[in-house]
Amino acid sequence: MMLQKMTYAGLIVLALGTFTSVSFSALSHILLIIPGIFFFYRAIRAGSFKAPLHWWALALLTVVCWLSVLSNWSIIESPMKNILKTKYFIIALLSYFSFKDLKESFLTESRRELLLKLLLISTTIATLSGLIGLWSGFNPLKFKQACHETRACGLYGMYMTYGYGISLFMVLLTGIIVYKKRLALKIHQNWLYLSWSINFVGLIFSFARGGWLGFLGAVPFLFFKSHKKGFLILSGSSLLLLGGAFIASDKVHDIFTKRQGSNQQRLDFFKAAYKAFEEKPVLGYGYKNFEVNSKKIKKRYDIGSQYFGGHAHNNALEHLASTGGLGFIAFLFFISSWLWHCYREPILFAFVISFSISGLFQYTFGDGENLFLILGIFSLF
Repeated sequence: MMLQKMTYAGLIVLALGTFTSVSFSALSHILLIIPGIFFFYRAIRAGSFKAPLHWWALALLTVVCWLSVLSNWSIIESPMKNILKTKYFIIALLSYFSFKDLKESFLTESRRELLLKLLLISTTIATLSGLIGLWSGFNPLKFKQACHETRACGLYGMYMTYGYGISLFMVLLTGIIVYKKRLALKIHQNWLYLSWSINFVGLIFSFARGGWLGFLGAVPFLFFKSHKKGFLILSGSSLLLLGGAFIASDKVHDIFTKRQGSNQQRLDFFKAAYKAFEEKPVLGYGYKNFEVNSKKIKKRYDIGSQYFGGHAHNNALEHLASTGGLGFIAFLFFISSWLWHCYREPILFAFVISFSISGLFQYTFGDGENLFLILGIFSLF
């Protein structure tokens, strides 16, 4: 019972902290690690160890990340630090077993709804605070200036992180509203609509293009299995909405075509990531080590934006550069097996679709803030 309470406390921390505080969210790792180890070990000892294919895919990706660091040990400044950054994956893998036990014997309907309410309230408050900061210049909950003059950040210090994270959250929330009766939720529909409306405004004013595309591209998949006609109608509507906004709004047009060279910078990172793969095709430059080498690679091959270092801004290409062909294959295996696993559950299926689409434009699978949400969903469901 104590370990189950620790696991549930870890989920409460995630519900309260995912969109409010990275430091507070990190407390969940402390609460989840011991129950995860215990239930993982118990499953092995009892001979009942069983995990779905996408669990094994993430485990494989984790091992490849370790191997990539080991093979580049001499060129990484703090190789052990890079290995420890896979803690998000490890805790997610272990938590699969503790969450499974929690759902079987501890997670009552009232406890489940409390988690959802806490997540809705904390996320909505974070978005409201960010919007107030955007429009007034001062974020009231952070007691400091807004992180950006023209883009909403929630309570994050980076608008990109918030934009992509809130996009994933909005896909989940839209699915919860659509399937509320099936989920047997007692939360009043008006509260769900209010939370949806506020966070949708936050998504829009984050001006994260990849986040927009991830949301619009994923929502139709809520109906892909059960209502093909609805899927086609929503897909067409999403395209019309995006196309209409692109044509009718100078702001939207400029966001996609003229954002201070952002498009070209991404293309330059894509090229640099591929060159990194060509240089080290098997295990890459080492997990989390492409970013620190990106400027050198750009200069070596005369790629643009040489003044600007960073990750590949693409989940698959980041793994191609940092963990080589093995990591690239392992990552694609993880995504495809997770999609296959979630096919029968439309909300989860749409969530992974959104993660896949938005991950084409940002390295969301290496961003700690976003990983709390992504891997929390992975482990819990």
